[in-house]
Order: sequence, then structure tokens, then C-alpha cells
Amino acid sequence: MDLLNWLGLAGQRAVIVHHDDLGSLWAMNAAYQRLPYATGAVMMPTMWAAACLGLRADADLGVHITLNSEFAHHRWRPLTQGASLRDAFGYAWPTLDAAWANLQADEAEAEMRAQIDAALAIGIDVTHIDTHMGAVFRPDLAAVYLRVAQAYRVPAFVPDSASVPGLWIPDAWKPELERVFAAGPLPRLGIIDGYGQPPAARTGWTLATVAGLAPGVYHFMHHAMIPGDETQSLRDAATRLADFAAFTDPGVQAALGGEVLLTYRELRDRLRAAGIL
Repeated sequence: MDLLNWLGLAGQRAVIVHHDDLGSLWAMNAAYQRLPYATGAVMMPTMWAAACLGLRADADLGVHITLNSEFAHHRWRPLTQGASLRDAFGYAWPTLDAAWANLQADEAEAEMRAQIDAALAIGIDVTHIDTHMGAVFRPDLAAVYLRVAQAYRVPAFVPDSASVPGLWIPDAWKPELERVFAAGPLPRLGIIDGYGQPPAARTGWTLATVAGLAPGVYHFMHHAMIPGDETQSLRDAATRLADFAAFTDPGVQAALGGEVLLTYRELRDRLRAAGIL
């Protein structure tokens, strides 16, 4: 699908500003509440997931499919009981490599569905799904992820290349992953991710990146959180605080305001109306 033309935006630059990791800390939820961008995704196994409901009237919330933990001391448990989803202590696997080495596709699918069902049950109008740290991009899991999106009639974040910036995917997987991405009916988006940029340079990098975009539709992920004592629990606090500083910067907001700002709700509703979902 030529998404840009299909949306009637030929020659333009459309951006979905996407707030990752909502629910993982109150500091993340508070940043989402304060920023002017409505789109984000909730990690349903986390302690602050339910608090995402009602944060803002224009909320455009998806489910941040969570099949692994992130740091040794920042852990959560799966919602379902599949043995392949958890380590010896009952937590989701602490690293991406451990998750990829152990996850069984059928148990991962049950967990994906349980996370979406949990979001729907608390009243979130799920507009899309995406992936925490790219854990669904093992090729067999990617096929499950896209099938689940179709079953719930929501778009899934599908990058425009199997070589995902900022994410290590084994080269041996990439041809099959590309086939999985290309076989489905869901649109693919360009990805913008500043996570690996030095925190002190994040605002300038964001300005330069937006200015240099080619025509297309982009998923611009960020991990903004507000400062406070809670932030000391994360080893990457500096980069998350830098995201908040960047997206509250007047220059960045003006630059993004000059682009077409989309939401996943708009995309979901158009895809449903067209019979694609």
C-alpha cells in the first residue's frame, strides 16, 4: 500500500508522534499528560497501566505488546501462564535475547491477546498495537503479531524495513521478516527513533531530523518522562528526560506543527472504513 497517496497526502510528510512505555512509571504517564501529542501505547503488565485511562480527553492509545522486561531491577510478570513467557522467578525475560530464545509462538499469541483484552476491559479504546523493544520481530512472532492485529481490527506498527533502526535483529532473520511484513495488508511506516542519540544533543537532533524528512508517513517514537525521584529507578533516565525536554521545546513543537500530524485512531478508522481491517 502506498499509504501517503492512499491518505491523500502525496508529497507531504505525515508524522505520528508516539509515546512508548506508558504505564511503566507514573513519570511516563505524567509526561504523556503534559505533552501536546495524543498518541502512545500502554504496557498492560505494568503497575501504572490502568492509570493511563482518563489522562486526557483526546487519548489515542494502543497496546505496547510486552513480551520481555527491560532492566534487571525493572521487571513485570506476564498476564498469562505460559511457561515460555517467564524466567525461573516468574517474571518476563529480562533481556530481548532471552525472550527470543525461549518464547513459544502459541503462548506469545495468548499473551498478546490477553494484553489487548485487558486494555479493552478497563475502557481503553485500543487504536493500534506496537512492540516493546521489538520483541515481536522474531519472524514467527511477527506473523502472530500481524494476525492478532487483524483479529482485533487495529493497525500494528509495521516498519518499512526489516533493518529496524536502533534494534538489533539477526541478519539471518531479515529476509523472512521482510516476507512477513510484505505479505500482510497493513501499511508500513517509516520509523524515527532518537533513543541512541546523546541526551544533550536530543533537541537539536530532533529538529534536524524533522527538517530532513522525505515525503512519507512516519512513526516517531519517544520515551519522555518528567523529572523526579522516581526517575532514579531507570538506568536510561537521562535519555527519557531528554525526550521530554525535546518535545516541550518550542522549536521542536513548531517544526512538528508544520507537518501533517496523524493519529493511529485516524488510521484505524480509515482502514476499517475501507474494509482493510
